[in-house]
Parts: sequence; structure tokens; C-alpha cells
Amino acid sequence: MPRGKQRGPQRVVGIDHLVLSVSDFDRSRDFYRKVLGFLGFDLRYDYSGAAGFHNGKTRLWVVEADDEGRKHKHRKGEVGFHHYAFELRSRADVDALGAFLNENEARVTDPPGTYNGDDKYYAVFFEDPDGMRLEAMKWGPVTKRATPARKKAAKKSAKKRAKKKPKKRR
Repeated sequence: MPRGKQRGPQRVVGIDHLVLSVSDFDRSRDFYRKVLGFLGFDLRYDYSGAAGFHNGKTRLWVVEADDEGRKHKHRKGEVGFHHYAFELRSRADVDALGAFLNENEARVTDPPGTYNGDDKYYAVFFEDPDGMRLEAMKWGPVTKRATPARKKAAKKSAKKRAKKKPKKRR
């Protein structure tokens, strides 16, 4: 290897796409169009038996399973796909998705709340039409929103501190 070249594995910069095989393509495409649309994905590719969604960073494809594949219902715990988690910006976004899923009669298996015994882990779990488990989550401490009164108090406090600082003499 030439001098100055880095050794070791190449670095992954992200996951480009995930492909889900589904039993009823039209039903699943409609489900994912609603849910992913709510999450900021666009339907970029729409072919016979395949649909690709994109949010500017990640692609998720839904494709029609073959005849043999359609005979078997997805079961979490078997070899293969366990679940897919979408990381959201805030707990409020998780709550909004939970409400959206309920309004659209999606199967919510675990409503928005803390999970895994960790107050920092906030998620909603749901299933697609084939029973594949999906999750939307936010990990991190609970943050309080700055209300107008809190913003005003912080600004006032900052002004007081600025006035109290002694000026440097030259």
C-alpha cells in the first residue's frame, strides 16, 4: 500500500435504502405513501410491482413478493427483518405520528411513550399491512420548550448580567 494511504475498512456514511417485500403491493404502497408522506418522504419511483420513497437522504422501497413469498406471512423473530426504526426530531413528532396512525386506522402495537426502561427513549411502534414492525423514536433527554414568558425572562436576565460586569480599564 502506498505511503500515506489509510489502512482499514472503508467507512459507511449511511444506509442508502431498505427494500421491503410485501404480499399485496397496492395495499402496501398506499399504506407507505400515507405514513412516509407524513414523515417527509416523497414517492419518487412508481413502477409495476415496485415503489421507491425518498426523503433526501434515505430511500425505502416496497416491492411485490414473488408467488412463494406471498404464501408466508411475515413473523417477527424469524431470520430476516425484525423491525425498522425512523429517528424523529422530537417527542412531539412521535406524538404527532401516533395520532396520525390512529386517525388512519393503522395498527399501533405500542402507543407513544418511554420504552426499554429508559426515560430518554421515546417511541411509537406500529405494523404495516403485512405485520412488519415499524418504529418511530426520539432518544435524548426531555427538553422544555421556551415559552414567550421564559424567553422574555432569559433576555431580561442576560441584560442585567451585562450591566453588572465591570468594564476593563486601560
